[in-house]
Amino acid sequence: MSRVSAKKLKRALKDWERLASGHSPSPDDLSNAPLLTDWEPRWTATGVMYLIGQVRGHPKLQDGPCSTSIVLAADVQQGWARTLSRYYRLGPQHGETLH
Repeated sequence: MSRVSAKKLKRALKDWERLASGHSPSPDDLSNAPLLTDWEPRWTATGVMYLIGQVRGHPKLQDGPCSTSIVLAADVQQGWARTLSRYYRLGPQHGETLH
């Protein structure tokens, strides 16, 4: 795992506190969030969850396969996940078909 800057950690913890108190991400939070499709959860040996899937629109990664940083909070029904690094919009999960 790469080193996390203090600024990124502060922002993630602030979002986590807001989400833990029942708030959902704002439209602004999700407007530029990368889209993760064909995704599925995975866990590290220590039980920490992250997601793998196909990403589109990530500011640092090319479109294609990726794994996220640690998932802090997610709502599959609302279609988002907040990782240590950023928000993701969740598209169809692995094995899901669109009707």
